[in-house]
Amino acid sequence: MTEPWNEKVDDKRSQDSKSLFIIFCEDGEIEPAYYGTFESNPKIKISIIGNYGQHHRQVDKATTYCRNNALLETIEGKERLKLDEGAQVWCVFDRDKEEGDEKDSAFNNSINSAQLIGIRTAWSNDDFELWVLLHFEDVPNDDELYKHRSKYYERLTEIFKAFDLKNDEENRIINNLFFSYKDNMKSKRHFIKITFQHMKGKPEIAIERAKKLEAFHSNPPKPFHEKSPCTLVHHLVLELRT
Repeated sequence: MTEPWNEKVDDKRSQDSKSLFIIFCEDGEIEPAYYGTFESNPKIKISIIGNYGQHHRQVDKATTYCRNNALLETIEGKERLKLDEGAQVWCVFDRDKEEGDEKDSAFNNSINSAQLIGIRTAWSNDDFELWVLLHFEDVPNDDELYKHRSKYYERLTEIFKAFDLKNDEENRIINNLFFSYKDNMKSKRHFIKITFQHMKGKPEIAIERAKKLEAFHSNPPKPFHEKSPCTLVHHLVLELRT
């Protein structure tokens, strides 16, 4: 099997050449499952690497990975990604803010460090479930409750309970008296079999909603950790859908 760093792309790429994406994910369940759904795109090749940890830890590990696999070069004393035309490296991580966790600088620095090297980031503040929620409804840009993932879980629980359930498995899980999105839907199987099936057909509206949140937090400019609720997952999705 060809390793991703050996997937060379000729300088004169033909129209049927595949663009390579190396995607580092924070967890090993939901995010890899979601990005794996884009593998059906015949124009791209995806290498997904899960369980790479939270923001700064992930960027550090991704940088080391790239360095060890000859994907970095030093130009004027600074390391930069050395990739063939059409190849991209992404880090996907969440803010996951806890009260008084004092990780604002770590979150901001991880994004800046990735940018300096040429690694692109699809971060979410507060977490990936914000992107899921945007498939089903608008999210207020200035509501304090939506700055934390507990609100996303609450709304997703209510939304899923109102679904016209498609099969016995959905009925067994969602009609349970104690059903909650956080407790019952955070596995690869349930994401693919249930959550993603309800997200299908709605990416365009999720992208537009994410763009609105990003625009709101960009004018006036503010530190990354203050951009909440906000997600840049749509940037990676747009690239994968090309």
